[in-house]
Amino acid sequence: MRHHLLIVFLLFVLSGCMVQSTNSSYHPEAVAGVIDVTGIQGGQHKLAELNGEWSFYWNQLLEPADIEAGRGELSGYIDMPSNWEKYKLNGEELPGKGYATFVLNMQISEVNRVKALSIPKIYSNYKLWINGQLEAASGVVGTDSTSSVPQKITQIIYFSSNTNQVQLVLQISNYHDLRGGMWDPLVYGAASAVSMKHDHHLAERGLLIGVLALSGIYHLGISMFRKKDLSMLYFGLFCLNDALRNLLIDEVLITKYFPHFPWALAMRMEYISLYMEFVLLALFTLHLFPKQASKKFTKAALAIAGIYVIVTLIFQAEVYIRFLIFYQIFMLVGLLYALIVFIRAALHREDGAMYALVGFLIFETVVAFDLLKYIFRYSERSIYSIGIVLFIICFSFVLSKKLSKAFNTTEQLANELTELNEGLDWKVHERTLVIEESRKQLIELNRQLQEWSMADGLTGAANRRHFDEYLGNHLMLAIEDQSPISLLLIDIDYFKRYNDSYGHIQGDRCLQAVVNAIKTSFPPSDGLVARYGGEEFAVVLPGYSAEQAKDIAEKVCDLVKQLRISHENSKVADVITVSVGVATVYLKEDKEYTKLIKLADNHLYKAKALGRNQVCAQSEVDYAVESSV
Repeated sequence: MRHHLLIVFLLFVLSGCMVQSTNSSYHPEAVAGVIDVTGIQGGQHKLAELNGEWSFYWNQLLEPADIEAGRGELSGYIDMPSNWEKYKLNGEELPGKGYATFVLNMQISEVNRVKALSIPKIYSNYKLWINGQLEAASGVVGTDSTSSVPQKITQIIYFSSNTNQVQLVLQISNYHDLRGGMWDPLVYGAASAVSMKHDHHLAERGLLIGVLALSGIYHLGISMFRKKDLSMLYFGLFCLNDALRNLLIDEVLITKYFPHFPWALAMRMEYISLYMEFVLLALFTLHLFPKQASKKFTKAALAIAGIYVIVTLIFQAEVYIRFLIFYQIFMLVGLLYALIVFIRAALHREDGAMYALVGFLIFETVVAFDLLKYIFRYSERSIYSIGIVLFIICFSFVLSKKLSKAFNTTEQLANELTELNEGLDWKVHERTLVIEESRKQLIELNRQLQEWSMADGLTGAANRRHFDEYLGNHLMLAIEDQSPISLLLIDIDYFKRYNDSYGHIQGDRCLQAVVNAIKTSFPPSDGLVARYGGEEFAVVLPGYSAEQAKDIAEKVCDLVKQLRISHENSKVADVITVSVGVATVYLKEDKEYTKLIKLADNHLYKAKALGRNQVCAQSEVDYAVESSV
């Protein structure tokens, strides 16, 4: 048992070290509305939090044209991230309700390269312009409670700039939450770095929710067969409740599946799940160690949580959030009470008490860490996910040991009462089936996570990471087999004009339609379709000759035109069209695949230069030269 506890502690410590060691942020500070982030290079994985002094226009909703024309009165500079209630204007603190415009001028490096911004939850709605282009919005920004519509989402915005000056204009209004502004900073970096961090967070949060949900379902299932032991019931409910809460916080995963999920409902669910988390923990503690726990404290927890649930259901967010601090104080008292219960149980050598104590100490550690992070605005990555998983593992050990003891007792009785052997075997069989089903669900969850990490979230095509791996592997196979390999680079003609005319939502639909058309141009098993850039796609065709690849490219052009997607601002047609660059090589030795990409890119550039809406494939001279490389 001591070895098990040591392993759990080592996992917790090592995980915490990994969190710190993988940090690749650096920390520029904005001064008087200007921030220098030229330290961010495209090939690096550095990220910069846009902290510091932003230009602040209180009770003014200004657009980039207004800023450029000098309209609007600067109220001063506000340290971000923060809520504007902390800002004093003319010696007086601002109210929680209101609206404002925030402006930040960024000095960047590597112009015309795709960058990204990670936008956290902002209270309670916003609009964001980048260099005069409206790039993101959440809810509806308004000047009163009637025109303002709140929304709680996180987003990643991709953009590029042809100068090293980037201006962010951010409008925020709040008439529904207690305070307006943002708690977490905007994060800037190369598109790949921001996407990688975002993907890691989504995968981590998804895995955590999966572990919690499966653990909850598992223990609820067991409680159906052990109705006298309510500890498993309450532990299962605790896990499911925490899984629900994790859908509503941090990356707000519920909005990834339901983008228009009602803000008021999400807020109430988030706070009620917090109240229930504490109540379920108190009930679980009472039934796990009834000799050491207090029924009076558990009843008090039920009563207080019930009152808070009623207040949350009746009143608006700005009201029930005000009373949260008192519940948090009671939660701290409750955590201290639970710690005393587990220490007493360990001293009395109750079964599984040491596992429970270690798990609860880990739980209190992550709660304290996140509380300090919240108080001191420490913006590094949270260890909550690691801590809660280890907490679940420890308490699963406790319940497993409890189950094990029950099974051992049953086996002893079975030796005296042989007629119960068949029933005992059936119970063991049922438990084995439950464990096997849990294992299958975990395998399926891991498979889904693997697919999500290799696919572009918008179009469903392979992402850049999958493309690089696929192309690298098949280039090696082509060298071994002395077979050709072809690459198509496809660019949607005048797509920026399409976005500007029809909007980004319609632009997203256009990208999805084009990808579907590309996928139908060849058998799925013959190659790979990947999203190579914003509106640029790549098709890898192992074993395809130059003539075959060109035929596929022509087919792609025809299929896209047959979509008949209207594009009035295109210079080549009144519908969406594409330009395609085709390259085919025979490699006799290991060479970097960038040469194949460069050749295809040159032909794509040539197709554009010749008027777009066409295919440019390599000539026989080009083919011979590349084949001899």
